[in-house]
Amino acid sequence: RMGIYLTKKLDGLKKKYHFIKEVRSVGLVIGMELDIKGEDIYKKCLDEGLLINCVQDTILRIMPPMIVTKTEIDKAVSILDGVLSKV
Repeated sequence: RMGIYLTKKLDGLKKKYHFIKEVRSVGLVIGMELDIKGEDIYKKCLDEGLLINCVQDTILRIMPPMIVTKTEIDKAVSILDGVLSKV
């Protein structure tokens, strides 16, 4: 349920930001493919307290724990949204 919830939230970001090409997920393992390099986004998220990975230069990997709550997902998406808005 949380994987579906998080994927829908990230799909909302995809509609908001033109440089997000695709959001792919299997459960709580989620990849967000970008048209731009993701290293700066990864670093800024880390500075804001959100731990994600950047793989293959343009893919942000998001893997929250199995016990993640909707409140935690909302906070994480809010942080990511704030970082993406500055790109």
